[in-house]
Amino acid sequence: MKDDSALIEQRLQNLKNFYLKLGTFIDSLPPFIPGKAKNVIKTTIFNDKDLKNLIEGIDSHRPPRVFLIGRTGVGKSSLINALFGNYVAEVSDVRSCTPEAIRYECKDKDRVLMEILDTRGINESERVIDSVSAEEQLVRQISEFSPDVAILMLSCTHRDDVDDDIDFLIKIAEEYSRINKVRLPLVVVINKCDEMAPARFKKAEEYPENKIRKINEVVLYYKSIILNKGLKIDNIIPVSSLIDWKTADGLDVDVDQIKNLPPKDIDNIEIGFDGRYNIQQLFDVLENSITDVDAQMGLRMAFRLEEIVKRMANQLTKIFAGLSATVALTPIPVADIYVLIILQAALVSLIASLSGREVSLDSAKEFIFSMGGVIGAGFIFRLTAQQLSKLINVIFPAAGSAVSAGVASAGTMSVGRAATSYYIEGNDIKEVRKKFKELQQSQKNKKK
Repeated sequence: MKDDSALIEQRLQNLKNFYLKLGTFIDSLPPFIPGKAKNVIKTTIFNDKDLKNLIEGIDSHRPPRVFLIGRTGVGKSSLINALFGNYVAEVSDVRSCTPEAIRYECKDKDRVLMEILDTRGINESERVIDSVSAEEQLVRQISEFSPDVAILMLSCTHRDDVDDDIDFLIKIAEEYSRINKVRLPLVVVINKCDEMAPARFKKAEEYPENKIRKINEVVLYYKSIILNKGLKIDNIIPVSSLIDWKTADGLDVDVDQIKNLPPKDIDNIEIGFDGRYNIQQLFDVLENSITDVDAQMGLRMAFRLEEIVKRMANQLTKIFAGLSATVALTPIPVADIYVLIILQAALVSLIASLSGREVSLDSAKEFIFSMGGVIGAGFIFRLTAQQLSKLINVIFPAAGSAVSAGVASAGTMSVGRAATSYYIEGNDIKEVRKKFKELQQSQKNKKK
């Protein structure tokens, strides 16, 4: 996990606190903004479903539970390590490491981020109690674990007995559904794509076209069998969970040797070579397959905190762009220039709060004008031109306002993206100005 994960979560808590105080913040906006306009702003923000779900998810999230099943050697334990980015599951190239169902917890200090139930390989299961079959025992273990999603792991290079694997999982899924009265979401993961010829290409970004083509052919092969067997799945995705490990002092360690290291070295084991492929895409697949909202948010909180921050910033930008368009539609020239500037400054303040900074409206306005010729004199000129366009209303009612609404919305979107680039992504102010100028130019070209 990233070292700054706790810091990012604190930023989300700061945003939630800011969100809860947002009504007071809006009420405190300059008095020349009418009370009716302030109420519209509050209603628009607090009624936004996506933003509300993100805010509520900060507290209500829980660790997602994932159930893994597959044959010995398919790389279940390796996938766990690839998901976590840490050595948390014992892995071996020569023997089975999962003699029984094992429950793993991915932790950031004392905070549990994800729970995984790893089972014995298919066809390895044996009766523990004579009166209970291995299949019944496995269903019992799964039911007790109550997973949010199941992962059936297959190999990209060894395709023997896949029919038996799918038949076995169909029985498991049917029994689980009968007992729990709910369908078990299922994702098929085709592991060991790195071993597909030409096998010498191990880094995902270096996969040649013929290797990718062969991987896709394997996906289609498995998908056709699954379809013919009638197994309902949520998605299927090829991955590589290849990771080579090293100690903190740079010593390369084979997976079979890690267990022999001193506990301190095991705790500080590092990635020596990263051959993972499609792991981030697998997170997308898992998130879309999980139906429990709290578990979905838990997955994001565990592995995608930066993404949540950006998603909130983008959602705020969309909201304020819409508000700016609404303000711009008022048929009174000049008066709403100030309202638009305050709205954009409020947007900058909110986005800055996501980065852990407290930025006042005055400081936010300084940020806007710090864009120099891009949002300085040129920005004021465009706003003035926008207001003059409203004078067209004298001859053609509402025509001028329709033009200015588009300008106001696009301008606010640009400001929001600039603030996100600077405060959230940490880009240099010169780079932010450059990107903003390119964005403004692209908007001009669209209008031509």
